[in-house]
Amino acid sequence: MKRTNALILLILCLVLTSCSAENENTVAEDKTNEVVAVDPIQVEGLNATLQSYKMTYMSEGEEAVAYVSLPKKSGTYNINLVLHGGFPASKDLSHVSDMMGITFDESMLRYSASPGLISLVPLYRGYGESGGTVPGLNGTTLDTSHAIDALTAYLEKNETRKSTGKVFVMGTSLGGGVGLKLATIRDDIADVVAISPYVGLDPVYPWLLENPDKDIGFLEMFQEAYGDYDQSSKQTKEESIDVKKIDVPVLIVQGDADRHIDWHPVKSFYDGLKKENDNTTFELIPDGDHGLMNKQEELNGINSAWFDKQF
Repeated sequence: MKRTNALILLILCLVLTSCSAENENTVAEDKTNEVVAVDPIQVEGLNATLQSYKMTYMSEGEEAVAYVSLPKKSGTYNINLVLHGGFPASKDLSHVSDMMGITFDESMLRYSASPGLISLVPLYRGYGESGGTVPGLNGTTLDTSHAIDALTAYLEKNETRKSTGKVFVMGTSLGGGVGLKLATIRDDIADVVAISPYVGLDPVYPWLLENPDKDIGFLEMFQEAYGDYDQSSKQTKEESIDVKKIDVPVLIVQGDADRHIDWHPVKSFYDGLKKENDNTTFELIPDGDHGLMNKQEELNGINSAWFDKQF
């Protein structure tokens, strides 16, 4: 009888331990997209029909920040996701305040917020007020995906302004790569506009190895972060973009005078994507620099014409 009672107690303890572990896993999973705070902010020059906020959320165990604008009126709106550039590989850097003329703060909304849309501008870990250190392409994609989930869940629970479930993406440089990679892991991405995009470790790393005269420091960065190039490694696959998984409309706009991201690997990436997804467009702008900062009027015209044709 005592042996039977002891066995029952042992089974009960194992069950309770298993349940406790499951509960802990559930809590940890929930915290991945948890919204820590949503604070109203003032953004100079913001459209009068919009309100702006700083959203702090959890991403991969760190507090990250995203800037959000919402239409003042109740309703259901598409999400306009705007993605900034950054380092193409992980680095032991935190709170990077600016890069190439872009300051990672609420002023980013001034150029990103659009009337009639919910605009979301996430700062990846290591940038601006976001915690942690700078991740590579895979990490920045996870940060962005968590930001989308955090915002949509928050709106659904707390707001009369909600998401339609469609996310329209515009990303520049690293942000362009993030947008393209997001389209491989999320079903709510409606389109991707990638400007001067970083198109992943493969094909950029091997192309630079073959063209070292075009390198501006990326090879050393890749070497430090990922070691020698190995096409078959898990890490290379994580830091690359699987074109076979992209089935949404894509516009890639690149300048042929871009010193930061050469147009040749971008065109190579596009050629591979075009074989899998016919609804893909590539525009190469003569004398265009990185981000096409010197060709803004032409870029806006291409983007508007393409979007009108698609939607």
